[in-house]
Amino acid sequence: MSLAFLIVERGHNAGMRIELKDFPATLGRDPNNTVVIRDSESSRHHIRIKQRGRLYILEDLESRNGTYINGDRVINSTLTSGDKILVGSTELLFIAPDSNIQISSNIDKFDMHMDEGLKVPIDLENPHRHHFKRAIRLDPVALANNMMSNGQAINDIFNYHSNLIVIKDLKETCHALLKSLGKIVTNSSRAAIFIWSNQARQLLPYASKEFNKSDKSGFLLSRSAFEDALSRRQGILLTPEVKATQQGRNRVILPVCHAEEIVALVHIEIDSPREEFAMHELECAQALLQRASPLLEAMLLRQELDGWLGGVIETMLSVIEAKDTYTRGHSERVSSYCMAVADELRLQPDVKRLLMISALCHDVGKIGIPDAILKKASLLSSEEYQEMKLHPTIGANIIAHLPNAPKILSGVRYHHEKWDGTGYEGLAGEDIPFFGRIVALADVYDAMVSGRSYSGFMDQQEAVTRLQEEAELFDPEILKAFVRACEKGTLSLKTSTQNNEPEVSETDTEITKFK
Repeated sequence: MSLAFLIVERGHNAGMRIELKDFPATLGRDPNNTVVIRDSESSRHHIRIKQRGRLYILEDLESRNGTYINGDRVINSTLTSGDKILVGSTELLFIAPDSNIQISSNIDKFDMHMDEGLKVPIDLENPHRHHFKRAIRLDPVALANNMMSNGQAINDIFNYHSNLIVIKDLKETCHALLKSLGKIVTNSSRAAIFIWSNQARQLLPYASKEFNKSDKSGFLLSRSAFEDALSRRQGILLTPEVKATQQGRNRVILPVCHAEEIVALVHIEIDSPREEFAMHELECAQALLQRASPLLEAMLLRQELDGWLGGVIETMLSVIEAKDTYTRGHSERVSSYCMAVADELRLQPDVKRLLMISALCHDVGKIGIPDAILKKASLLSSEEYQEMKLHPTIGANIIAHLPNAPKILSGVRYHHEKWDGTGYEGLAGEDIPFFGRIVALADVYDAMVSGRSYSGFMDQQEAVTRLQEEAELFDPEILKAFVRACEKGTLSLKTSTQNNEPEVSETDTEITKFK
């Protein structure tokens, strides 16, 4: 499995590569941190890096000198591959999974435009050296238009594009696109897609595919050629300088442009000598990329919006955690339990993503509950309990304006409903929205294992037994899926409250009904 990692670019142990295996990961001078930073200008506990699905989120832990990403001071921010993090005087480069393709900086003889300020977050250790006899620039529009008279090629491109538009995930789309390019460009040995981030001014390796499994030579990429293609918005064909008895490998860089802006660059390596491969294959490849460019642009925009959404959710959770110490870690645990159930139910990735967001947000309504009620260390009075019961509705109102709000509201508003109709609003059975049923079970389970009830801390088996004894309160299929996840060990018992005195909230009042 691919791991995210950090590269120390400046500071003690410069050049070191640090794999991030477990999240959340903390960085600072204290030896108990996940990553110890030997830097007097860093704080003992400087930053925390969290993972939310495919999102990575950095949180400054009230450090003395602050934390900077790409030169901007941040408190809470999403991380993307290639971001440079400044912790004290130590600079770290963050690399997300699948960003480990090497690139060569030693291919010369180009008339370069260096004004783009290109920064490529790729490991440059042991760079390859190669010399090219010539470089041919390729106009993407002219290249794509040249095949318009080829009816069969147009039909093939239409079919390839039709396969792409049904895929919703950017990574899967890129892999499918590379697979199609491998069919179009015969004798291609490997290909890779590099996404251009205009905001970060970075070209990021995103997906790659090997077509010739027997070739173990690895990628040979030209930084100069990438810079040229990026600045001119044109493709480049690199022809190697080889002896007559040798087989050369051609390398082509094709741009993916939308609205005259670079979206991505595609690098293809071709085993055939230049004179033996047909230029019409590159014409068809460029035509497919031109057709796919709006799709990739839309997916990248959605990914950017997801990053903003993740930041908004993280901010809301931070506000709740500051208000209610129990909530610290609770929403994350509930979300992880929901993901384990989702895996057992074989939910689609898009549905899982919405469920994760819904579970993370399920307690945001506690922002509107008075501290005196939230932090009360004894049973709530009847009046206090009625006020506490308002938090699902308050939470639903808070997130009503988020993207896809109608699809995530149910886990927030209905996470205190019971299968037998004894919940807050009295909904029963399948009248309870699906997300509400999953989050409800996960929420009660976390209350048991985190020590909020008067019965004290329960271990996992005790909590599962308790849930089974009160099976009439939960959707039977969801409960079965939850138990299966426990038996498989996919539910980990991680709490952040075991060193604290138990606090009592509305879930404690509900747990007393179990007895």
